[in-house]
Amino acid sequence: MEFILDWIGLASQWMRPHLSDIGMAMIATLLVIFGYNMTQLLKLQIGRYHFAVKITLFVVFCAFGFAILAKFAAPLLTAQLASISDNWLAPIVVATFYGIGWIAQKKQMI
Repeated sequence: MEFILDWIGLASQWMRPHLSDIGMAMIATLLVIFGYNMTQLLKLQIGRYHFAVKITLFVVFCAFGFAILAKFAAPLLTAQLASISDNWLAPIVVATFYGIGWIAQKKQMI
């Protein structure tokens, strides 16, 4: 059992310097999974506007909306991950990615 805990601690220590990248990867993957739903909601909201206005709003929403969401959500997630002890960090990161994959499977994306 001690051997497994040592490996988990080692994996967690390896992950710590990369937490900002891990957090961004999680947020980006969630945006890929739920981006279609968000653009569909936008489409419902702007459906009655002129073609040029719809294109402009869509570009602004995608270019700035997703970027702002990623820019602010990733550091929050990174801070939460950084507060987790080494005994739990690696299992939680792996489980979170598997959870995201499960969501993608449920949405028939993979």
